[in-house]
Amino acid sequence: MDPRGALIAAAREFNSGRYFEAHEELEEALDDVPDDEWNLFLGLIQISVGYHKITQQLFGGAARMLRIGLEKVDGLPPRFGGVNLAPLRDRARADCDALDARAFDEAAFRRSPPRLQPRPE
Repeated sequence: MDPRGALIAAAREFNSGRYFEAHEELEEALDDVPDDEWNLFLGLIQISVGYHKITQQLFGGAARMLRIGLEKVDGLPPRFGGVNLAPLRDRARADCDALDARAFDEAAFRRSPPRLQPRPE
């Protein structure tokens, strides 16, 4: 699958709460990702896995994966590679901080889940 198509498919899965499936869509496209977008895709994969772990109540692993993913995407511009990264980074950082502080609100997470926002090319 081409990288743009993978981003769109991953966003559909991610925004439906199917974070593991989003990770799989992104992973499937890794062979075709341009070098300058490698950290974007790898970071999004890791963030997706982090959110999947939240749904499994594996909070320690979730915080670890969110942190690792954030390390990959933090140096990228707010809008990069067809993704509006700023809101996702802010949300992942806030969720990671809440997990680290043992103050994560699962009910609030379900009411207002994170979003992966592809943007028009």
